[in-house]
Parts: sequence; structure tokens; C-alpha cells
Amino acid sequence: WDCVNMSVAKAVIGGGLAAAVYFYAPSELDADAVVRTVKPFCYGMALFCGGIAAIAAVGTLVLGSMYGSLIEGNTFKIDEYVHQQPSMAQRAQVVLLNRLNVGSHVANKSASIALEDAESPFVPSLRVTSKAGSRAGATGFKAPAEAIVVGTIRMGFGHHRIAYAATSWALGAGRPTYFHDLLNVDSPEAQLIIDMDKLYSKGSRMATELGGPVEKLWGMITKNGDENSLRVFYQMAEHLRPLMQAIPRSTPIIATHCFVGMLAVSLGFKHVINLVIDNYAQWFIVVPGAYNLVQGPSNYHNLLRMGVPADRLPPPRPPLPRRLSRRLSRRL
Repeated sequence: WDCVNMSVAKAVIGGGLAAAVYFYAPSELDADAVVRTVKPFCYGMALFCGGIAAIAAVGTLVLGSMYGSLIEGNTFKIDEYVHQQPSMAQRAQVVLLNRLNVGSHVANKSASIALEDAESPFVPSLRVTSKAGSRAGATGFKAPAEAIVVGTIRMGFGHHRIAYAATSWALGAGRPTYFHDLLNVDSPEAQLIIDMDKLYSKGSRMATELGGPVEKLWGMITKNGDENSLRVFYQMAEHLRPLMQAIPRSTPIIATHCFVGMLAVSLGFKHVINLVIDNYAQWFIVVPGAYNLVQGPSNYHNLLRMGVPADRLPPPRPPLPRRLSRRLSRRL
């Protein structure tokens, strides 16, 4: 977004210089053939650049004015959490990116999708949830009071790996444990996640294939995890509420994807732990209102410097499976 603002600024400056050349060129140079050729071009460039700048300014004002209605009704106030009121350009960016993420989808915050669960074919005693009626032999989801839900998304690298590590501790403690992959709940909301992941994957492939400046630009975009990235991600989570609406609010949620944690917070779950999978400190990997458990000291201290509340940032520890952790402890 900063690149866009810089481009607009360059367009305005360039247009102004071109206009100055045209209107304020010394009269004694009027007879020069070069000047006669250049001046019409400069005049056209001035109009073009000025028009682009005007369109960008109007678009920013229009989109930015929609920000208030977009976040109205959100459970969590992200602006207060990051201690920053967004500028008009930042507001416009959130509105635009939210539109790209959700399209014409309208958030139905009270809708609930019925769930079912069945025993995992990979981990004994672990129950795997899915949309009701989608799996043979599954029973209706009725989590007991002592249950723990480990929420994840089948996306990218590592989310399932860390989720299975988390379930090993819950099962080892004798707690009924449910593996809740949001993509197992076939629905328009799950499709939003799939479409966003496809868009990101396509952008990554194109950047890698084209290389050079394009790859560098893509890297700048994906690593620019500022406060606005958290606003955009949380706004997306508000659209996903039906995917976890059927889970009792007293159930502890362990999230291995930020969407799961943000979704749980937006629904009012009080016991949410976000296992931060990324070791590069950015705002969108943080789940406001949850305990954010990082893997190493570098990420821990960087998130503290960013302003993540210390009481919601426990000391770091790697998310190892219970059996591996016990073996290492015995050897040490």
C-alpha cells in the first residue's frame, strides 16, 4: 500500500513538473522545434497524471468512508488492541482487501452448521469433526464439559503437524479431544478460505516464475504484516463464525492457525490458545484476546516490542508431541 501511495505522489509531482514546463517555459524558446514537440506531450502527461492522482484520491476517500460500517458489530476492537487509529488510506486498504477476500459473501454471524465426529483413523481416541451428514459412521457432535478442541486448517506447511502435537498432550491428560479442521465443514465459509489460499498460492508461483522485481515486490507484500494485516485477517474471521458456532463456549480452543483463534475470539470463547506457527513477528499471526504461544525467544521479544500484551504472551516453547517431549526429558 505504501508503494501505491508513493506512485500517486510521483504522479502528482510528475504532473506538476510537466505542467510547469508547459505553462512557464521561457517565451524565447517557443521557436525551438524541440520545445514545440515536447510541450504537447508534457501537457498530456500533466492531464494524465493529474487524473490518476484524482481518481486515487477519490477512491481512497470513498473506500475509507466505508470502514466504520465494515467493523460495526465486530466482537473485538482491533484498533484499540493495536493502539492505532487507521489513516484514511489504511481504512481504504482494509475495505478493498476485505472485498477481495470475501467477494459478495455476507457474514451471517448467528448461523450455525451442525457438526458430527468420528474416531481418527490415525490417532487412537482422537475424535475428528466434520459437517453433519458428510461421513459414514459418524455421530452427532456433543462435546462433554471436559473436552478440548484443537482447531486447524489444511493450509500450507505445518498447521496439521502442530495440531497433532497439541492433541497428544490433551489425550495424554485423559481429556476428550476433538480435531476440528475448518475445511472439513463443507460450506460457503470454508470455500472462502480455499479461495483465499488459492489466490495466495497463485501469487507465490507467479512471483517465483517471474523472479526479479516481481518476486521482490511479492516478498514485500507478504512480509508487510503491519496493523492493517491484523485488521484484514480479523475481518475475514468474522465471516467464518458458522464453522465453530456449534461448539460450546466453555470449551478450551487450541488454535494452530490464526483464523481459528480469531474466529473463536469473535464468537466469545474465553479459553483460547493460539500456537503461533510463524517465527517472523507480524501482526496477523497474533490472535487478540487469546494466549499467543510462540516457539522461540526471538519471536517472543519482537511481539512484546510490537505491543502484544505481556499477560497474553507466555514464555516460548516449541510445540513438540508429548511422546517426543518425554523422551527428550529423560535423556536430558
